[in-house]
Amino acid sequence: MGFALVSSPFLVMVLGPFHGVMVVNFLGACSSFLILIQVFRDVEYKKILLMLIPAVVMTIPGAWVASKLGGPWLSVGIAAMVILALLSSFMVRNLRAAQSKGLAVGAGAISGFMSVTAGVSGPAIAGYAVASRWPQAKFAISVQLYFFVLAIASLLAKGGMPELHWTQWIGCLVAMVLGILLGNYLAPKIPDKFSRAFVIIVAFSGAITLMINGLTQALA
Repeated sequence: MGFALVSSPFLVMVLGPFHGVMVVNFLGACSSFLILIQVFRDVEYKKILLMLIPAVVMTIPGAWVASKLGGPWLSVGIAAMVILALLSSFMVRNLRAAQSKGLAVGAGAISGFMSVTAGVSGPAIAGYAVASRWPQAKFAISVQLYFFVLAIASLLAKGGMPELHWTQWIGCLVAMVLGILLGNYLAPKIPDKFSRAFVIIVAFSGAITLMINGLTQALA
C-alpha cells in the first residue's frame, strides 16, 4: 500500500494521469506476485473473493471515468484520492468491530474504483481488515492475491499495458527491485514510527504537488 501511495503521484506527474496509474498497477502486480508465490498456500480465499469480485466489477466504471475525465482534472482527482487515502489511514484504527458482508463488498467496490483511477486500492480494504479484526499476519498474506488480481483487472479495464519505451520499463523494474532490497536492509535499522512518518511525508508531498500542477494546468 505504501508503494502505491508514494509512487502514484510522482508517476502521474512524469507519465500523465492515465498511463502513470497503469504503471503503478503493473508494478504493484509484479510486487504482489513475487510475494504471492511464496505464501499462496496460506491465503484466505473466501474472505478475499468477497472483496475481490466487487472490486474487479468496479474497475469498469472506474476506467470509463479515467478515460472521459483525463488531463489535468484527472490529476487533481488522483491527488485528492491519495490525500483522502492517507487521511483515512489515521482513522481506521478507531473503527468499531464489524463483520458484515456488506462492509466487505463496499470496501472492495471502493478499492476497485480507486485502483483503476488513482492506483491506490489499499486503504479501503485496510479499513475493512481493521474493522473486522482480521489478524494482521493473515491479512498481509491474503491481500497479495487481492492486489495482484485487481491490478491485472485494472490494466485490462484500461485496454492493456501502458505504453513505455523499453528503457523506461527497465528503469522502473530496476528501481522497484533496488527499493525492495534497500527497504529490507534498512527495515531492522530504522524504527517503525520513523519509516511510517517518512512514507506519509513523501506521499503527502507528492499528492499536494500533483494537485497544484493539475489545478495550474486546468485553470491556465
